[in-house]
Amino acid sequence: MNRIFSGTDRRTSKRMRMNCTVVYRTNEPSTTKVMLGGQDIQAQMLDISQTGMALLTDKDIPISTILSMRFTLLKVDNDVVKLSGPMEALGEVRSNVVNEDHHSHRLGIYFTKMKKVTVA
Repeated sequence: MNRIFSGTDRRTSKRMRMNCTVVYRTNEPSTTKVMLGGQDIQAQMLDISQTGMALLTDKDIPISTILSMRFTLLKVDNDVVKLSGPMEALGEVRSNVVNEDHHSHRLGIYFTKMKKVTVA
């Protein structure tokens, strides 16, 4: 079920604009089974907060689907970019809005679990 947001912003955490690639795969959703062949899918992160993120993807992912995601955060301070490190997160799709191009979807993801990955 796709929803179009038309109300006031109810976010509890401030969002920061981002432009990075997120790799994700679907886990078993709570109400619908979605199989994408167990393959990783790339999406563009639009923004992120402590509690969630917005993704742009060409896949129509149903609300309540749980996604496993991997991405790397970069910290920009006075035009100096510092690698914050790779992250892994689980998140639930809370909204799915079809974009104006009618081909891509803006997903609202609520984080259910997040951890920083140590790189050897």
